[in-house]
Amino acid sequence: MITNGLLLLIFIAAGIAIGVWVTNRARKSAPPQAQTLNQEYFAGLTFLLNEEPDKALEVFLRMVELDNDTVETHLALGSLYRRRGEVDRAIRIHENIIARQTLKDEHREHAMYALGEDYFRAGLFDRAEQMFQRLSEHAGRRSAALRFLLRIYEQQADWEQAIATHQRLQALASPEHPTAIAHYYCELAEQARERGAHEQARELLRKVRGEQRNFARSALIRADIAWDMGDRPLAARLCQRVVELHPQLLPLVLQRYVRVSQGDDAAAAVQNFRPLVRPDPAARAELAAAGIVAGLETEAFVLECLPDFIRRDPNLGSLVPALVGDPSDLTNPQRLALASALARILRRGQRYRCVECGLPTATHFWQCPGCRSWDTLAPAARLELTPVARTR
Repeated sequence: MITNGLLLLIFIAAGIAIGVWVTNRARKSAPPQAQTLNQEYFAGLTFLLNEEPDKALEVFLRMVELDNDTVETHLALGSLYRRRGEVDRAIRIHENIIARQTLKDEHREHAMYALGEDYFRAGLFDRAEQMFQRLSEHAGRRSAALRFLLRIYEQQADWEQAIATHQRLQALASPEHPTAIAHYYCELAEQARERGAHEQARELLRKVRGEQRNFARSALIRADIAWDMGDRPLAARLCQRVVELHPQLLPLVLQRYVRVSQGDDAAAAVQNFRPLVRPDPAARAELAAAGIVAGLETEAFVLECLPDFIRRDPNLGSLVPALVGDPSDLTNPQRLALASALARILRRGQRYRCVECGLPTATHFWQCPGCRSWDTLAPAARLELTPVARTR
């Protein structure tokens, strides 16, 4: 069975053969040389059919002398190496292309971009940064190069460079993640808060407001600063504001809200919080899940909303009624025991899931660790039951 990678190699091999033939015709090569090239071509094709692509690629690289007639073939081979994870070979090919003095400008830019991708894939971020910085000065590749530079600076947590690059990209095209620059400022603000530089953190958060109005992360950092400064009422109001505007962040806000509310009585704090939560069963289920995850499973509001969580969960909704009947008929001790058991499960499970790539995580991230998208992790307010693998 021919795999997609093997099929691609065969197409490349055909392109190489055509390129060699055209080049030899143009140069009027002697027949013995053409015969040698034909022998090498068939040797490479034999390696392909025997599913030995590494040997085939080495043969084809020897066959083709790099010039403007054959550079496309080399670029295709380099990209194939990178997709197969052989980044060192891809780097060798693309560096060889760039070293040629007679290369056309369009081919040189293409090879530079491909080499930048190679460096990035290999984790050589300093080299990738240099390559994409050079390309950002070329009109044809500027936007694409700036997008790659953003990825590099995010990987390196170089938020100041990320801000400057994002601003350059905004002047040319729509950024892939429009809210990213607000997160960059928030990252710097969190660093300033950790150093105790609260005024600097506030100044950075004012810049966030200039980029994104009603930004949830900014409000939460402001709440943390208010907590640091002893202004509990302000911190509580900011938490309330986040839930009003972004109800999906309830699990992230609830524990912080209970902490910053006046007094240590969680039930009283949540009583003030309850009007912000919709009264429908779905919202009550979310409130119960958020309370359990936040360590508030023994509180009255969690036990009150627990039946709604049970009914809406695809696993518990079938299991609990089969055992004890209507969830609303559970006694308070039964609800307390069930909430405590759910707390142990939910806290060690995958509580968030990326809506873009589906990555599950136990911790909330503003940027998905998988697809690197911003603001895409949503709470998975359901019980994940993973079957245990059988052992013989």
